[in-house]
Amino acid sequence: MRAWLNLRHNVSPRREAFAAGLQVLGYRLVDGITLTPEPGDLLVTWNRINIGNAAARAFEARGLPVLVVENASWGNDFLGGQWLAMGLGRHNTAGCFPVGGPERWDALGVGQDPWRDGGEVVILPQRGIGADGIPHGWGEQARTQYGGRIRRHPGMRACVPLEVDLQQAGLVVTWGSGAAIKALLWGIPVVSEMPGWIGEQDNTDAGRLAMFRRLAWAQWRLSEIAEGSALRWMLSA
Repeated sequence: MRAWLNLRHNVSPRREAFAAGLQVLGYRLVDGITLTPEPGDLLVTWNRINIGNAAARAFEARGLPVLVVENASWGNDFLGGQWLAMGLGRHNTAGCFPVGGPERWDALGVGQDPWRDGGEVVILPQRGIGADGIPHGWGEQARTQYGGRIRRHPGMRACVPLEVDLQQAGLVVTWGSGAAIKALLWGIPVVSEMPGWIGEQDNTDAGRLAMFRRLAWAQWRLSEIAEGSALRWMLSA
């Protein structure tokens, strides 16, 4: 079995974690992509961008698994750890990863702030990279509908920290931004317009908790990836 690694810039220790975990599962590693995969092959790709998306389509056409990796929905440094998000075929979308019980989220012991009542509306778009990006002009359209202001995606630029920028927010509107996941932890109601967004919930205590209990099964520490348990879980679907 071969595992093709199309990880962004082959960043270490990211690549090291995947290399170790895939070897535990019995894969032989190949850096890069192929458009002519063989039976038993697996593609591990950072998002589905350009040639990575073409390779993903080639694997899927042959019924072979594609594991899509991205920054963790709740932030790579969540709880002081090193996290990444994974999904089968795509990321940031519900239904693309096996879901277990509540124990994974509950074990983290994360508190959730009470819901805010009132405040400004903040639009949280994102860069829209990947095979199915955010619709062109969505941020301005959302502001027309909901009012408020747009927080531009920080990218690599210095900007006001998210928690500071949302101190007066009473509603966040997003396509499917990870920043909105953090907003929910801070008690800010969130409206998403991305179909099937991984963070979709109904702005109730029960709905928010249920979402985080599902979400936790798509977020994995580098240590869990390296030991193989995260990859074994993701490929068990």
